[in-house]
Amino acid sequence: MDKKITIKDIAKQAGVSVATISYVINNRTDQRISEETRKKVLQIVNLLDYKPNSSAKSLSTSKSYNIALYMMPETSLLKRSEQLLLIEVLSEVSTHYGYQMIIQDNKEFSKLNHVDAILCFDATLDFFLRIGDKNLVPVIAVDCLIDIPWFFQICTDYMLLKKDADKHFGVDNYIYLCLTPNNELLKSFICQTFREVKFVKDLNDLSEFSDLNYVYNQDALNTLMAGKENTCYIPYDLHSKMDRVYRCIDLAVNRIPDMEHTQFV
Repeated sequence: MDKKITIKDIAKQAGVSVATISYVINNRTDQRISEETRKKVLQIVNLLDYKPNSSAKSLSTSKSYNIALYMMPETSLLKRSEQLLLIEVLSEVSTHYGYQMIIQDNKEFSKLNHVDAILCFDATLDFFLRIGDKNLVPVIAVDCLIDIPWFFQICTDYMLLKKDADKHFGVDNYIYLCLTPNNELLKSFICQTFREVKFVKDLNDLSEFSDLNYVYNQDALNTLMAGKENTCYIPYDLHSKMDRVYRCIDLAVNRIPDMEHTQFV
């Protein structure tokens, strides 16, 4: 039998006292608790499906089999191309898992009552938190890193990509080409993984190349770079990546404990 989640477990995850947890879930207005702490506690209560009484039970709803998708506004045709590809594959995988995907207005951050989970793709930390702060359903980061342990995060496995690139050109004997991420933590992680990185915002960034070797893995870049000398396209299986996203949705929606919330595919 699974171990029953207790109020002490919630307090440990949130890093606050048991009393604070009790005040939050019972909506005590006579106690001074910061809005940040309150949101943090409620998100963990929701993640672990803790139901001590009717107040906490109201945090859970029956499944709607709807998944919301947020994307940041983009002016770059290359970034918009990647967004469209993700939507196509995610829609296909959603249907396979019996879910309907709903694309949300990226300028409207309201509480969503009709979805089981929310996906946030290639987003800044601020953009992600504005969504997370409004909702108690699981919010899952896709291709963005969020330094908050109770959110699931699914990103490209850049370490594996580097290993394949090293085999092709020799260790660090190349430049990694990548569409510029909106997420600064992910951007920093990529720079730490590869010796040299060239971030691409638009077609002008692809107009000049040296005689060095170039590695890339994004479909939008392959369309433009295919056939050029000293280049290597290392594709990744986007369907497998989106399948991992839905496995994380299942874990989050059903409050199934998982050892690692940050996953690289």
